[in-house]
Amino acid sequence: MKWIKRILLAGVLLILIAIVIVYVSLNSIVRAEVERQASASLGVTTTLGSARLSLLGGSVGLNDLQISSPPKFSSPQIFTLGGVGVTVQYGQLTGSPIHIQKILIDNPVLVVEQANVKLNLDALMQQMPQSPKSSSGQATQPIKLVIDDLDLNNTQVTFMPGIPGLTNSVQISIPSLSLKNIGNADGNQNGAAIKDVVMQVVTALTAKAADASNLPPEVKLLLGQDLNGLSKQLGPGFDGQFQDVAGSLTKQLSPKLGNSLEKLLGGKSK
Repeated sequence: MKWIKRILLAGVLLILIAIVIVYVSLNSIVRAEVERQASASLGVTTTLGSARLSLLGGSVGLNDLQISSPPKFSSPQIFTLGGVGVTVQYGQLTGSPIHIQKILIDNPVLVVEQANVKLNLDALMQQMPQSPKSSSGQATQPIKLVIDDLDLNNTQVTFMPGIPGLTNSVQISIPSLSLKNIGNADGNQNGAAIKDVVMQVVTALTAKAADASNLPPEVKLLLGQDLNGLSKQLGPGFDGQFQDVAGSLTKQLSPKLGNSLEKLLGGKSK
């Protein structure tokens, strides 16, 4: 009887070991796929520290996601996400678009700077590929997402001195920010590409931080113009939420804005 128990115990141990190996492998696959898809969609190197699938299903955890800055900007990363919790039904991960119930991002860090009269947000948007490419270099269809709720907690936004009119860096803390129905404007369920989701998040965060900060009025005008332009490009579904997040930032725009910006930029039209 003892040898039977030993065989059963050994069998249970082998099964547990197999489960652990499969679990670790799946986490590694998710991590590699997130890095690949994000880098291809954004056109800049994106790294992920780790990924963790829930054994009970329904959630994915991502840690230390870092999005590199576009070329010619001083900060190594434009956007860093400390922890990301994703609530999704695993069966929907193969859908098109992928429907995600909730994304919760903790302790993100965003750097806003300017080089050659261009914000890094504008530069990131403009250099993003129209279609992501596979490892073989072939263009592929972008993954589309529908996100019911996207919440950010304890965000740190840093405005760099390269922005005209700003002589010192300014750091702004945003306790919370929520975006709703991403990729689901007017209930059409078309989905939003990964690059559009990232741009919506960084544009909204920058607007909220600029509106809540003690930045000089001229700097707010400059940022308000750029961010307002970005929000229009990201579609009406986002633009309505952006106007609410921006508060008074874009309400300051007026016909006299051109003269104010020309003065701020040293007599050169932007």
